[in-house]
Amino acid sequence: MSMGDTASLLALGGTLMDIDEGRFRQVVGLLEHMADHPEVRKTFSLIRPRLAAVRPRRRPALKRLFCQPFEDLFSPFDPKAPRPPRVIERDLVNRLWPLVERHAGPERISALNARLQGAGADPVALATIRQELWAIGAEATDHIARQAEIGRLMEELDARINPGRVAAVTDVAHLMAVAPELHELQELLAPKPLPKLHPEHLEGIQRLGRRVVRERPAALAVFVLAASARLADPARLLPALPGLDFGLRGADRAGVFLALSDGIVASIEDQATRMATEGTGHGSRLAVADLAVHLAAGLEATRTALGATPRPEFEPRLKRVRAALHDLIRTQVLDGAGPSILAALTPPTETDSGRERLLEAEGHARALRKCSTVAEGLGMRTEMRTVTDSTVASLTDAARTAFAASGGEPMQAGPVGFQAIRMVELIAGPAEANRIMTGILNATRPL
Repeated sequence: MSMGDTASLLALGGTLMDIDEGRFRQVVGLLEHMADHPEVRKTFSLIRPRLAAVRPRRRPALKRLFCQPFEDLFSPFDPKAPRPPRVIERDLVNRLWPLVERHAGPERISALNARLQGAGADPVALATIRQELWAIGAEATDHIARQAEIGRLMEELDARINPGRVAAVTDVAHLMAVAPELHELQELLAPKPLPKLHPEHLEGIQRLGRRVVRERPAALAVFVLAASARLADPARLLPALPGLDFGLRGADRAGVFLALSDGIVASIEDQATRMATEGTGHGSRLAVADLAVHLAAGLEATRTALGATPRPEFEPRLKRVRAALHDLIRTQVLDGAGPSILAALTPPTETDSGRERLLEAEGHARALRKCSTVAEGLGMRTEMRTVTDSTVASLTDAARTAFAASGGEPMQAGPVGFQAIRMVELIAGPAEANRIMTGILNATRPL
């Protein structure tokens, strides 16, 4: 390809996001034949969101195969997708890969690349190449991480400006050392994002985690982070961790939980910020409540795992998780609960059937009831009781007014009275709803 052709392709830049799919696939193929040119990398960075959506068939590349064990820790292209609890920057990989090539030696890399290009779709050949590359990558990244820890390779990794990259390189080294286990993990937790964890998933994570502990104990925490990154909600794995036996003592198992807490708390805080910005509906409020219940259970299980032995270094992290959950419930479930739920009682109009208001109110009422089960453990019993009592009282008044207006004939009360009692049932349970309904009917029936 001539320099003029190269310049023409690269000049397309952001327009590649808008051209038709067929031409997009063709241009991607042409770009891949231009090797690892800096401008090509820049162009691929611009079009990655569309690459993720279109998924064009791409030629095999050692660098892409090298990234496979830790690719779940890359930042997602979709801003609404959950961020991994710990992120590995793509730019770091662009700086790391040449160091891996240099450590392995050009002859070794060239020979492996030639075999990869000739393997076609042969699964056995590809698996063999993959295992060899990961062994090379494990040896190289372990060496690079040790060099970075003593202050070398700072310029190559751009670590003077980004000091967190030294820790990220160590994460990559840990992950490359257990790449076969990560490959099995990715197949186990598929397809990504996995919406729900089942017992077989947890059994598989425990089995693979035990292998990781035997081979490289320091890799367990980041291995579990990679597992959580496969989920639609990374925080879902947190409450299950204290129940998983990786062959560690109870306090060490709790330590793995706490090693993940900073990233999980950041995920919770991001979710709270996004919900506050975008607003919530009946589905998202229930998601908040469900998340709160699961994580509160995880906190309790962690305290149990810690036992009676004081672990002062862990307490600040536990408090951060607890505080983040407190704020999430307060801002997304308690704030505005009364008006949101009472809005369901507004009569429909010609332009508004009221269905969306009813669905949101029902979701909000269910979320309120679910969060009440963990309120005491999060130190918000009084806040929860105040909002719940106030909302139930307002609903009771609305129901009493509606049934009184019916002259003692419940079926003449219209939907408002029954909807109010239904909301009481969702918030406080059927026994309380029946008690209130019986009291209203006894008071409004004619003698």
